[in-house]
Amino acid sequence: MDPARARPTRQRRVRPQRTLGHAGVNIVGGYLEYNERDRALASPENRHRTFSDLLINISIVGAGVRYFLNLIGGATWTVMPAETPDGEMYAELIDVMLKEDPDTPWHRIIRRCAMYRFYGYSVQEWTAKRREDGLLTFLDIAPRAQRTIERWDVDTPGKVWGCWQRSPQSYEQIYLPRAKLLYLVDDTLHDSPEGLGLFRHLVDPGRRLRRYLQLEGMGFETDLAGIPIARGPFTELARMVKDEEIDEADRLRLEAPLHEFADKHIRTPNLGMTLDSSVYRGEDDRAQPTAVREWDIELLQGGATSFAENAAAIERTIRDIARILGVEQLLLGSDGGSYALSQDKTHAFYLQVDGALTEIREAVEKDLVDTLRWLNGWPEDAMPTLKTEAISHRDVTKIAAVLRDMATSGFIMDPESPVWQELLGLMGFDIQPGMILVKPEEEPDDDNDDDPDGDPDDDDDADPNADPKDQPPEDDDA
Repeated sequence: MDPARARPTRQRRVRPQRTLGHAGVNIVGGYLEYNERDRALASPENRHRTFSDLLINISIVGAGVRYFLNLIGGATWTVMPAETPDGEMYAELIDVMLKEDPDTPWHRIIRRCAMYRFYGYSVQEWTAKRREDGLLTFLDIAPRAQRTIERWDVDTPGKVWGCWQRSPQSYEQIYLPRAKLLYLVDDTLHDSPEGLGLFRHLVDPGRRLRRYLQLEGMGFETDLAGIPIARGPFTELARMVKDEEIDEADRLRLEAPLHEFADKHIRTPNLGMTLDSSVYRGEDDRAQPTAVREWDIELLQGGATSFAENAAAIERTIRDIARILGVEQLLLGSDGGSYALSQDKTHAFYLQVDGALTEIREAVEKDLVDTLRWLNGWPEDAMPTLKTEAISHRDVTKIAAVLRDMATSGFIMDPESPVWQELLGLMGFDIQPGMILVKPEEEPDDDNDDDPDGDPDDDDDADPNADPKDQPPEDDDA
């Protein structure tokens, strides 16, 4: 026996169809154990509240997410028929059932699917209806918000069989079986049924950005070229109260403007202070006035402010967030980056969009196309496949330059070539089938309706002064 193939003594003989390992996530009673030290992420409710706050209140996050979703929603979906006699028929049926039958437009369904990349997962529930021809199709494919998904039905190896939703209206738990869901999960970094989306990576940068913006706002509001210092005859006022020349209420009334200004000095158009102009007098017999005012406010001067450093920290954090989302090209011009660098970043972002679109297409084939096959009893080998147009940036000027160079080198292209159709389509022309893009050179039409004498055989271009011998003979049979 080969020693290399010898089985260890503790290794048991198992069937290859049996799964031995367990998923790496701990689920107790359907509830996930997040193992988060951050309170804002420790429960599903707080977790999704934190994520939604990032999306709504941080501009670069909202702009990046919308940019991504608009590209995803604008992709072209094509149903490719199977190579069977009925393949074309089933492809046309499924194309209508996906794009036209549901109440929710197809591009909105795809955009909602794409939110799995940010939240970590997305859940949509389909509902069936019967068509007039008796076939079952989709009535709607409606979203189920991540914040309402409370529990998960997951077996030991980690396969998802369903989830429980907490109804926002009745607060009851509703079980949603996996077979009725269009479900996507970003489980690359975590095998939890909720995945690990980009929003989780943005929590800490988002907090830092909020703090930097808060400090910047406080600095602009409170910066009066220094820290305010208020002076007044407080000792004299206290003596006057003691001697009962004024009461305590009068003293507080006199001191209140200074205390309020020092405590709440926020720079506004109405910020100002009116004080008594009296000065201290000497204590000798002449009681000469001094240059020191009894009531005064001045600003304690310091070094240079940290506005520049704070602004740099804000810019750096915004760039970190854009880098996580892959939308650094949206910041083009803020840092003097080159156009070529922006093109490289844009191309990298399109690759991310295409990757997400591929995962969405696979989920649609599994959760929707297979469902239509199962509902209607269609044969599996006749089912079509889905194809999505790759999202890419096409520079029309570069394409035109290549075609120009080809033409210069002697390459002749048919005006009806699809290359011309594609190029003019990129430039915004509405190209119809059979349209002639380049007018061919041809002989003038003999049937000229503009001939004044109406004789098509009359040569109007003949020279009247020419010698008759040089003219062509007339046809006697005409």
